[in-house]
Amino acid sequence: MGQLSEAKVGIVRGLLEQAPDAAVRSLLMALAADGPHDPGLTRIQQLLEAETADRNVRNTVFAPIAPLCGPPGLLAGPRFPARTLALIWKILKQEAPADVEAARAYLNHWRGGNATPDILDRLCARTARGLRVSGDVFESAAIAADEGDGREVLAGCLEIAPLTRHALSQVPGWLGRMDGEKAAKLRLTYRDVVAIADDAGPRFFEMLTAHLTEPWLILRVIAAVMDHPNETYVASSELSGFGDRVLADVEQRLEEVAAFKPTSGRRAAHAAAQTLHLATVEIAEVEQSFQLTAEGAWGRRVAKQKHKLAETVEALLQSADRTVAGALPLHTVRRGPRTLKGVPQLSHEPDLAQVERAATLLTFIGEIRSSAPAGGFAAARTKALEEVEHRIDSYVEDVLAEIHAADGVDADRARAFLEIAAELCGLARDDKAAQIIRRRAAAA
Repeated sequence: MGQLSEAKVGIVRGLLEQAPDAAVRSLLMALAADGPHDPGLTRIQQLLEAETADRNVRNTVFAPIAPLCGPPGLLAGPRFPARTLALIWKILKQEAPADVEAARAYLNHWRGGNATPDILDRLCARTARGLRVSGDVFESAAIAADEGDGREVLAGCLEIAPLTRHALSQVPGWLGRMDGEKAAKLRLTYRDVVAIADDAGPRFFEMLTAHLTEPWLILRVIAAVMDHPNETYVASSELSGFGDRVLADVEQRLEEVAAFKPTSGRRAAHAAAQTLHLATVEIAEVEQSFQLTAEGAWGRRVAKQKHKLAETVEALLQSADRTVAGALPLHTVRRGPRTLKGVPQLSHEPDLAQVERAATLLTFIGEIRSSAPAGGFAAARTKALEEVEHRIDSYVEDVLAEIHAADGVDADRARAFLEIAAELCGLARDDKAAQIIRRRAAAA
């Protein structure tokens, strides 16, 4: 590539400033793993390293709000365009360079912990003031924020950034076993938050939620603040939206599970099972966080969701034996004047579409094992698998008998059906059982 001119370096630097954090990290990792480079690529790598280091400082300074400046989270909350944070940081580097450098110098040696340098909070406070002053140097950032939930909401989040920053260091403990000491510290922090502004409480929880990979866990933090409240109390409070959004997410997940069919394919089976698992986890979180009643709005909603979940899954479970029968077809023959018996239909090649449907359904059934007890369909799942396993075992014995009889049966085709039986057995039972069928087929 050769040396880059200063004009080209400026163009590259401008492009990097506009790129998402993930893109910058990926580019840097790719170049770092593929060196050494010619002077041109080396210069680009240096730009990437400088940009990454600068963003690390920026994201640490504004850690309480950084997740809000990007795509919506799993549970929708306040959001602002990604460029909002970039604009704020660019303005601060121009208007408060000494403070920015002081933050950078401190963070170069800071290893985290409860003690947070005041300079980080001062930069957040400086930004909050600037966003609230019309025509201030922060106007471009304020305009960007207005494309999301607005400059005033962002300023309010920055206003409680010091308390949120401290709370974020405590969140892992709050999500674990909540004892009296942890609960007391949490309530003191929340008391300080609501003392800043009337609407600061919900905003505080929104900021914490944005940092959680499992956002429904915010319910246990809210429950600890309110001392495990009954649903009527929390549903009528300013924090009711969190419970409503979790329940709405459960309903969306149940719709996705209901859309799953044996014809959807194995990848869809994996996705549907994971979606089902998350729905059961969210329902359990609501039930454990709040005191629900059969007459309450949330209690009725949860009961309806659990009924729909069990009904949807049980309908799929009830179709399992029939679906497997389509992949391992039988035909009826007369064995005596009054006896009919189903024997393997080996006169045609396997129906691969039927096989895939059976494999898809068994994949789903296998992966919902951990969700079954909480979902209320453990017994139905066990019964369905017992029926499928019995069908497969009987089918294998009958096909092996046909091969041994050597009565005009196409042995290769029979073994093809045994391979299908082995695959389905592996999905319904385990790989060891599948290998036993394959060994018996090879020896027949």
